[in-house]
Amino acid sequence: MMTRRNFVKTLGGTAALAAAPRLGAAGRLAWPGPIGLELYTVRDQFAKDHLGTLKLIAATGYKELEVGSDFPLAELLPDVKADGLTIPSAYLDAPKTLDDWKKTVDGVSKFGLHYIVVGDNPKMDSDAWMRRAELFNQCGKYSLTAGMQFCYHAHFHEFESNGGDSGYDIMAKHCDPKLLKFEMDVFWATYAGVDPVHYFTTYPGRFPLLHIKDLYKDVPVNPHESPRNDGPNPFAPVGQGKIDWRRIFSNTKIAGTKHIYVEQDRWNQPSVECMKISFDYLKNLRLS
Repeated sequence: MMTRRNFVKTLGGTAALAAAPRLGAAGRLAWPGPIGLELYTVRDQFAKDHLGTLKLIAATGYKELEVGSDFPLAELLPDVKADGLTIPSAYLDAPKTLDDWKKTVDGVSKFGLHYIVVGDNPKMDSDAWMRRAELFNQCGKYSLTAGMQFCYHAHFHEFESNGGDSGYDIMAKHCDPKLLKFEMDVFWATYAGVDPVHYFTTYPGRFPLLHIKDLYKDVPVNPHESPRNDGPNPFAPVGQGKIDWRRIFSNTKIAGTKHIYVEQDRWNQPSVECMKISFDYLKNLRLS
C-alpha cells in the first residue's frame, strides 16, 4: 500500500495557510474556517508538475496544506507562499528515541510550523504502548520548547483492544494533554469501528487537527487489516460516503479543532477532481 511516508520519500513536499470564513444565506456553515489539503491526496499530479499543482490547489480554494517530512521544504516554501498557501503542520516519521526526535525537531523548527504530526499504525501490547506514552511525553515537551505542538495521527491498529484500553486510549490517558494532542483521521477511526465523536467528548480539546476523508457505504469496518490495494477502493470524496459530516463538525468545538485537511489515499477518478469535489462539499456544508 502506498503510504504517506512512501509518498514523502518519493516526492518531497510543499505546503500552506491563509483564511477567510464564509457565511451563507441558509444556515450556519459546518466549517467556517480555511479548508486545508493533505498534499498526499494529489501526489500523482504533484510528481508531474509541482508548481502547477500548487496553483490548482489554491485556485480550487484551499488555503492550507499539510505535507510530509522528507522533502526540500526550504526550496518549496517560496512557491507555496506565492500561491497564497501556508503550512500549519507537517507529518513526520514517528520517533524511536528522544535524541532522534530532537534532531527532527531541530531540523524543521525554522519553517514556521505550528504542529508536528507522527503516525505509524503499530501493533503493540499494552506495555509497549505505555513505554511509547512515556517517550511521547518527552517528545512533546521538547517540541513545545521549539514552539511546536506534538500530535499523533492514528490509523486502525491503535484502536484495537488488548483486553483493556486500546493503544489510543493508553496514549490519551498517560500523556500530558499539553504535550500530546491528536490529529484525528475520521476515515481511519470509522474504518476501525470506533466513533470519532466519542473521542472528541472523552478527551476534549485534544484534537486540533482533523483529516477529512470519506468511507464508501459498502465497505465493512475492520480494525485488524488495511484495505487491500487489489480490492475495492474504500476512499470516497468527502460527502460521497457513509460518514455523517454534520455530526462530526457539530463537535469540532469540543474537540478543539483548529485546522482540517481533506485527504484521499486512492481515487476512482482523477485525484484533482476528487480534491475539488471534497472542497465544494465542505465549502457548502451547513449544520442547519
